[in-house]
Amino acid sequence: MRVYILRFLNESRLHGAFDRVLESPDVASCMVESAEGRIRFLAPALAADALVEAIYQEGGLVWCSRHDIESGLSQALTSPEDPSVALSS
Repeated sequence: MRVYILRFLNESRLHGAFDRVLESPDVASCMVESAEGRIRFLAPALAADALVEAIYQEGGLVWCSRHDIESGLSQALTSPEDPSVALSS
């Protein structure tokens, strides 16, 4: 999975991109920060990359950050913690 943070030139570009993100069946979660002109979303890496490329081609994207979270997610899912240990620490 990959987290993207996108910042846009203006509100019109932000809204257009947000509509595209919402329409994507691959996006697991998304959030718009209108005052900052940002969208944050979570999706599988290949789908996220393709989505951002399409948004970039439309214009108005001024900044982009991406972070893979696969390793942390995998570790969390494969290393369950004993609840009694967590409560006693």
